[in-house]
Amino acid sequence: ELGWISKVYVNRPAVVRHAEQIKKWKTVKGNWQAAWLLKAVTCIDLTTLSGDDTPSNVQRLCFKAKHPIREDLLKALDMHDKGITAGAVCVYPARVSDAVNTLKAVGCNIPVASVAAGFPSGQTPLETKLAEIRLAVEYGAREIDIVISRSLVLTGQWEGLYEEIRLCRAACGEAHMKTILATGELGSLANVYKASMIAMMAG
Repeated sequence: ELGWISKVYVNRPAVVRHAEQIKKWKTVKGNWQAAWLLKAVTCIDLTTLSGDDTPSNVQRLCFKAKHPIREDLLKALDMHDKGITAGAVCVYPARVSDAVNTLKAVGCNIPVASVAAGFPSGQTPLETKLAEIRLAVEYGAREIDIVISRSLVLTGQWEGLYEEIRLCRAACGEAHMKTILATGELGSLANVYKASMIAMMAG
């Protein structure tokens, strides 16, 4: 039941005020800062999404993902033996096999993520989106990053958005799915909130 979603209201001035407060928060320093930065590296997807991607530049990206920080810096922090790697390598579906094979060859278990579902515009028929997701998973992607059809948000078709995301999630099978909302194209903070809630409800 998604009828409630159309009644959502976002207090924009309050959101802006809170965002301004966040900028004033104190940051961590010294060893804690280094620890947080190292943790951040392990959460980053190293990504190449260029029209001129080739197997060789995907291979370079995979080597960088395995060794994202210079060895001398890791030794100085006594972290050289802790297995610090990037969180994932993200590529287009056509390059998934290149990334999977390279990471396997270098003995690294970093997951390969693939954008799909008509990335970046989302202006692709649903059947094509689902086929692209299934192919990326078949090629070895362990994470699928989908994009939503922004037109469904802008025209208030919340049930349609729910169904699209639900079908994409089913197409992922065992692969993890992330939903890219393209918030800059959704028109309002209320639409961002609604799309976020629907994406979570759809899995």
